[in-house]
Amino acid sequence: MEGVLQEALEKKMVETLEVVEGEVDKKLSQLETMGDDELDRIRERRKAELKRQALKRQEWRMKGHGRYTEVTDEKSFFAEAKQSERVVAHFYRPSTWRCEIVDKHLSELCVKHVETKFIKVNVEKTPFLVERLNIWMLPTMVLIKGGKTDHSIVGFDEMGGSDEFPTEALEARLVELGIIFE
Repeated sequence: MEGVLQEALEKKMVETLEVVEGEVDKKLSQLETMGDDELDRIRERRKAELKRQALKRQEWRMKGHGRYTEVTDEKSFFAEAKQSERVVAHFYRPSTWRCEIVDKHLSELCVKHVETKFIKVNVEKTPFLVERLNIWMLPTMVLIKGGKTDHSIVGFDEMGGSDEFPTEALEARLVELGIIFE
């Protein structure tokens, strides 16, 4: 019985690989027969896309992306949340040493991921936000998309539950949640 299943699985895999190989061959054939005009059009589209991306990065930097900044009051928090499409807000208390761990990781990620705004909010100065966003444990990272709270990362459980989690673990989780790009 097991041998029959194995044989059927192998047959299906071979069929699938042959289909994929056929598609790759077809694409290669198209590329080989492409004229200079078509290549120039592809090149121009790519240049236009790169230019659009550069302008977007410049726009993000003008909005303060690429830096990890502190927001000192509720009004500023709401302004930041509305101004940027994606925001990671770290709610912290200066006397909570685990918040320093998150600060270290977010300081690295903000430079790498300018498509997202990274801010930190002192819970002692913003009690209204703490209550409204149901911040009950520190550190908490609130992920905001399109001006609305999308998800909260409470503590370190989502990065393995250890204080020594690597920045890459947080980065992978933020990618998975769609708040930063790969």
